[in-house]
Parts: sequence; C-alpha cells; structure tokens
Amino acid sequence: MRVADQRNRFIAFAFASADLLMEVDDHAIITFALGAAHPLGIKNIDSLTGTSIMDLIAPCDAGLIHHMIATVATGQRFGPMCIGCAIEDGPEQIMLSGCRFPGYESVICFTLSYEVSSGPAVATVERDNHTGLIESGKFEDVALEAIQNAKKAGQDIKLSLFSLDGQEAFASRVDSDSAEAFLGQAGAILRAKSYGDAAGLQGDGKYAILHTTDVEPNSITEQLSDASRALDPKNEGLYVESGSIEIKSDMSAKDAASALAFALKQFAADDSVLKAEGLSQSLETLMKETGTKMSSFRSAISKDKLGFMQQPIIDLKTKALHHYEVLVRFEENRSPFQMIRFAEETGLIMELDEIILKQAIGYLSHADTDPDVRLAVNVSGRSLSSPKFISNLYCAMTSLHFPRSNLMLEITESSIIEDLDQADRVIQKIRKLGHQVCLDDFGAGAASFQYMRALTVDFIKIDGAYVRTALKRQREAMLLKAMAGLAHDLNIGTIAESIETEEQSAMLLKLGIDQGQGYLFGRPQTLHMVQKSGQAA
Repeated sequence: MRVADQRNRFIAFAFASADLLMEVDDHAIITFALGAAHPLGIKNIDSLTGTSIMDLIAPCDAGLIHHMIATVATGQRFGPMCIGCAIEDGPEQIMLSGCRFPGYESVICFTLSYEVSSGPAVATVERDNHTGLIESGKFEDVALEAIQNAKKAGQDIKLSLFSLDGQEAFASRVDSDSAEAFLGQAGAILRAKSYGDAAGLQGDGKYAILHTTDVEPNSITEQLSDASRALDPKNEGLYVESGSIEIKSDMSAKDAASALAFALKQFAADDSVLKAEGLSQSLETLMKETGTKMSSFRSAISKDKLGFMQQPIIDLKTKALHHYEVLVRFEENRSPFQMIRFAEETGLIMELDEIILKQAIGYLSHADTDPDVRLAVNVSGRSLSSPKFISNLYCAMTSLHFPRSNLMLEITESSIIEDLDQADRVIQKIRKLGHQVCLDDFGAGAASFQYMRALTVDFIKIDGAYVRTALKRQREAMLLKAMAGLAHDLNIGTIAESIETEEQSAMLLKLGIDQGQGYLFGRPQTLHMVQKSGQAA
C-alpha cells in the first residue's frame, strides 16, 4: 500500500533530509520512489518501482536490510546507517534510514542519502564477509567515533558483549548453508541494535556492540538464540550469554575507546574470567582496571618520574661510537617492557613517544651538548599513524636549533602500521629535514621484508634473536648474512642488537653487519652530557 497523502510523502522526505525516498513492502519490493536517482545510474525514477531494494545493497549489508524489513515495528525508526552500494557506477556507500508509519504497516519508508555522514572509520572499516560486522582488531576507531558522537549528542551508551557457546556441536548438526545463514542473521541482529554501526567480532563466538541504554541486551540474546534454534534440526541452537557496562562519562572519548578495546582484547583471550565472574562483572572489572592502569601510566610518565638512559651503538669495523639509543626507565623498578606494551595496546604510546622525543631534542639543542653526539629515539608505528602525533613531531623537530643529522628515529612495532604508503610519505618528509630513520626489530615478523620494500629507510636494526643463536645455528648465521647483503644492495645500513661477546661481534662483522649494540659495548647509562670522544666507552 502506498501512502495516500502526497503531502505526507514530502514532509517525510524533507524531515529525513535525504536524496531519495522509497516505500518498500515486506518482500523488499519498491512500491514507490521519489527524489534523485541519477547518482545510481537511474535516469527515470519510476523505473525503480517494482524492483527490489536489495538490488541497490552490497552483499555484505544485504542481511542487515532483510532483517530490518522483517523486524522493524510500527512507529519504529532505524538508521541512519552507512551501507555499501551494489551499483557498479554508483557511490561506494550510501546512508540509509527507515521507519514503519502507523496506519501504513504494509510498507517501510526508506530514505537514502548519497552524502555519507558517518565518520571516516565506520565508512571505511574492514568488515567480515560472513556477518558484515567489523573485523576483530578494527573496532577501536569505530568505537571512538561512536563515543564521541554520543557525547556530543548527550546520549548515554553501553557496551554489550555476547558469547556464543556450543558452536562446534551446532556446526555438526546443520549444513554449511544454514551455518552461513546464521552468521548473516547474527550480524544483522547486532548491527540493527548498535549505535553508530559499532558492532564487531571479538574472537571466536564473541561479539561486541555499542548501543543506547534503551536497548535490552536480553532481547538481543533471545533473538540470537531463536535464530540458531530455527536453523537447528534438533531445535537446540546455541547458548548465548550477554553482559553490559555503561560507558562512563568521566572518561574522555579517546580513553574510553582505548580502555574498551584493551579490555575486550583481554577478555577475548581469557575465558576463565567469564566463567569465574559472569560477563557483566568481567567487563566492569576489566574496564575499571584498564582505566586505573591508564591513569597510573600517565602519572608514571610525568617528567619528574621518568628516567632516561643511553646505550651506545658502535661501528663494528672501527669500534668508533656511531650514536646512542635513548631508553626509558620507570619508577619503582616497573618493567619497561610491560609498561611500553600496555602503552602500545591502549594508544598511550603516543604520549610517551612525544615526551621522549622532546627530551632528546632538548638535550641535543642544549648549548653544552657535544655537537658530535647523535641520538636515536624510538617512535611506535602506532604513533607514526596518528596525524596529531605527526603534527606535533614536525613542530618539535623544527622549533629548536640543533644538527638534524644528530637525531635518528627508530620505528618500533611497524606491524601496527596499516597504511604503508602514508607512513612512507611521513618518513620521507622526516628524512628531508635531515634526520635518519631506522626500522627496528627487523626479522621479528613475517612481514619485515614487506616493510623494507614499502618504507625507504636509512638503517634496519636486526632482531636480537638472530644474534643470540647465530653462533650455534648455521641457518641463523646465513639468514643474517642474507639480510645484510640485501640491505647493502638497497643502500641501507645494518645494526645488530644483543651483542655480548667478542666472538659474536667478530662473526657479525664477517657476515656483513655494519654496527652493533649490546652489553659488550656498554650497558644503558643515565643520559648525561657526553664528553667529546671518538671511541665507545
């Protein structure tokens, strides 16, 4: 049935501020269309009538739209949602909203806009092909956007997590088509209830969504259970447990998203917490502990509590000092590895990187500093991916006068970098300022050679695991030789770490390694004004 009053159509159209208005029946057939269809490659708007709205929807989002048509109640609205467009020459994404008007229950009014109003994260995030949910590990950026938007709108939101048990038994009872159908339905159920389309995978059988406080997690639990039972020949389905926690307004959006992502990662890796405390209590405990750790970390990196150390890197051939690596030490004998790992996983590493960088620049620009001293400062791949950090980096590098070649950047955790092209553009801008760049931990990950291909750097620092075993294992020695040979062919210098004996040093020199770092040449010492000297201490 069409909405009889044309005036009502235009009111709905204007209210939605959309480009296209469609009435769609319960079989997904368009019964009426009004507005601009030419961006979809459709010249005659009337030609949409009688076709399926699913012809416009990308396959990854088809399940969501089918679900909305089947479940939206009279008087209920949904959206706007960023949806993939299936039209080859049309826009990649469209914004879709809908409602079922009282008195016209046989149709749903869909409004479509070609201007994507969602943030860049939700519009471009990678989604799972089976569920349409955000891929595991990509949830944080979308969550941040959703939390920021909720704060601006004064909207209280919650995080809910759903754990599905009995998947193996369920899979053994249903065929592949039914299993695939359930994944699509599960994704649609979760996305339909989410705020800002913040619904994602969190590991095997675990899902997380952000949603408004009026959404009942128990209702979602029932829908997931019902969907699994309907596909199960034995009508057993899956056991679904849920838990929720309110996103506290006393935390910044960034901290809340970081704490959320870290807590979910911990939860996904440890089922024992769920069994011991229950899901809601587990989430509350994890979020609270993570927030406390973040506050403690910020306190620990205040200027009067951090200690700065330096460890020499020497030329293996001449034994002359080449530069020092700046290291950081925390109060109360806290493990630097654990503290920095936590900072990497929560995004706080950018704050630490900035503090160390400014300390090194201040040191190098001091009038009493030996002008021949060169320092290497670690910069995380996560920091290098942050526009804000990069802006602060350029500002810090150019605000004080010091020999540019005396400051080198060591890129750590390069596996975090997703946009290698953008990262290389940043690196080349840094190099044009006169700074050298080193790729740290080379050989530690499967993608190390991919980063060497994509990122033009001056040095690679080879992971210490190769050095520690090369004297005992010929295979490791040959790998070191191959890395050194490839690097030299690309005009890239090589640094080996974890050198503790003269025997190791001689072997590395023979294999073609240029520089070395380790206890053989000096333990980390407090950063101080270095006396002029051409030899390593």
